[in-house]
Amino acid sequence: MRQDRGKKKQSFLHGAMILAAATVVVKLIGAFFKIPLSILIGGEGMGYFTTAYGLYNPIVALAVAGLPVAVSKVVAANAAARRYRDVRRIFFLSKLFLAAAGLVGVGIMLLGSGLFVDLSGNPGAWWSVIAISPALFFSCLMAAYRGYYEGLRNMYPTGASQVIEAVVKLVLGLGLSYAAILYGKDSYRNTGRVFGMYVAGETEANLLIVQLAAAAAVTGVMLSTCFGMLFLMVRHKFIGDGITKEELHHAPPPQRRGVLLRELISIAVPVCLGSLVTNLTSIVDLFSVMNRLGTAIAAAPKEILSMYEGMLPSNLDLEGLPNYLWGCYQGLAVTIFNVVPSVTVTFGISALPAVTTAWTRRNRRETQRNIESVLRITALVAFPAGLGLTALSGPILNLLFGARPQEVLVAAPLLRTMGIAVIFVAIASPVYSILQAIGRADLPVKFMLVGAGIKLAVNFFLVAVPQVNIQGAPVGTTGCYAFIVVASLISLKRLTKIALQVGNVFVKPFLCGGMCALAAWASYGLLARIAGARLSTVIAVALGGGIYLIALLATKTLQKDDILMLPKGEKIAKALEKRGFIG
Repeated sequence: MRQDRGKKKQSFLHGAMILAAATVVVKLIGAFFKIPLSILIGGEGMGYFTTAYGLYNPIVALAVAGLPVAVSKVVAANAAARRYRDVRRIFFLSKLFLAAAGLVGVGIMLLGSGLFVDLSGNPGAWWSVIAISPALFFSCLMAAYRGYYEGLRNMYPTGASQVIEAVVKLVLGLGLSYAAILYGKDSYRNTGRVFGMYVAGETEANLLIVQLAAAAAVTGVMLSTCFGMLFLMVRHKFIGDGITKEELHHAPPPQRRGVLLRELISIAVPVCLGSLVTNLTSIVDLFSVMNRLGTAIAAAPKEILSMYEGMLPSNLDLEGLPNYLWGCYQGLAVTIFNVVPSVTVTFGISALPAVTTAWTRRNRRETQRNIESVLRITALVAFPAGLGLTALSGPILNLLFGARPQEVLVAAPLLRTMGIAVIFVAIASPVYSILQAIGRADLPVKFMLVGAGIKLAVNFFLVAVPQVNIQGAPVGTTGCYAFIVVASLISLKRLTKIALQVGNVFVKPFLCGGMCALAAWASYGLLARIAGARLSTVIAVALGGGIYLIALLATKTLQKDDILMLPKGEKIAKALEKRGFIG
């Protein structure tokens, strides 16, 4: 009985909706974490916090993102061929492989922490890097379970574990950080030391307290990955994977472990490299932005201080300015920027097994249907969100981070540029998944390397210009991902011989997204004169969303095939078709 639960497989869009819903919940919880945290530890503390993530993310991408995608792809292909014994063996091998990769990764992070923070120009982040290191092992083992269930087209375990992670991060991350600040200040008042460490004075004490508070928040993040891993292990033990005893009995004998492991690795290596290269943009930022900011500040300190007049803390000196600007960029602008790609990446995760199955069966019509659906649904999210961020960058940041008005003023022009970049980044991840599904995982690696080169060149030259400084970083991101998306789509068309319906897939969503952004911008401009800024922002976003929905229905941008993949899609499609609202 235990094996039968969860047997029914989800369509691409059904699975994507599960993951997207979980992602929205996670991002909302994440906002309740990041916003109070930024208020608690400020731009300097967020600089340390995000620097630790700068090392953690690429190592996680190398050890985690590659093999789960390979597991998902190989599991989907074997499940389509009803080779269920191979499916189980792949899961066993992936757990062993990822556990080993996680342990190696933890060692690399611990041993390389000192060198890393020195190279990044932010030695105060050392405590945070040490605190986040164990998370790599937990994330690796958790990724084995997620990849397995995603390959079986069951997205519920992944979604549930993500929500559990977010809740634990919220409670423990904020709680530990707040406790560290209280204890650190109390310790300094009573003993003249901070956590038993000698400090020269109050300024040094406050700096150390902020560093340790950031590390405490990172510790909460690390513990959240542990809880997510434990949930998946317990769920698998008591609920299983939905493969029945009859299916196992009738399945052909499994291939040798060595054969399956080689198959996994042959797929995982290019995907791992692609995932690592995907994070090259953040690595490029980490190792170039603060260093080039130092160059810009040294060249024209008075000009830069004048440019940010009224936006800097009173006790901030020139030495701490690069970390502060970095914290505003990563802690505020990039935090909002990442929301949209984190939703659209779920479309790619859900589409990968569906496209793999159709491609393996050489079903051209089903392959085109899945590819167009994932790209259209992605565009329907990316265009209004990206253009909306460009139109309302300042009001949105003020709504979320109003308690930090100085940081908001620094981050607003950065987010305005990143609104355009978010469109390309959001589309890139699902296109990667499609290329991986058709057996060309090497192409995203090549395109990302070129894109990272573009970003490095832009950062190197623009960020060092005093009049531009950190505002050059989002320009590099935009150029990087614009190239990647265009190159990936051209390659996809050449490899699949599928001619995408560009009008339905991209043009209509772009036009509707433009109407949404224009309506939001105009309504905010009018409302801000008679109502408060925050209320005006909320109403403007709601009005923009309403105009967007009307535009979608009026232009018949939604397609019947998309609706049919939803739960109870036939009823919804019939109702919309009756009123002439779908194409």
